[in-house]
Amino acid sequence: MIFVDGNCVVCSWEISHYKRAAPHLFELVDISDTNFDANRYGFSPDAVNVDMHVLTQTGELKVGVDAFAHIWSRIPQLKYADRLIRLPVLYQAAKVSYRLFTILRPLLPKKK
Repeated sequence: MIFVDGNCVVCSWEISHYKRAAPHLFELVDISDTNFDANRYGFSPDAVNVDMHVLTQTGELKVGVDAFAHIWSRIPQLKYADRLIRLPVLYQAAKVSYRLFTILRPLLPKKK
């Protein structure tokens, strides 16, 4: 289950690639929907609006770069990206880059 901000242009663009590559692999939950309740999933409303969250089939929570790595590991065309991101130097660089994105994301244009 991927929790995505449907109002975020960049987020929606990224998720559209996953949906095309593996249309039935993930359930998407739009955190910008007025009916979304973070507490229902045991999430902090603030945290889920900052970082990408993925709830795996086994109930494990993946956040941020680890959420992306999990998604990539499940899509055959992106398994190489999962392997690359797990290299220590690339993993640390990705974490720094993702943190910068989370800081800038509120400043990006909204979809709706």
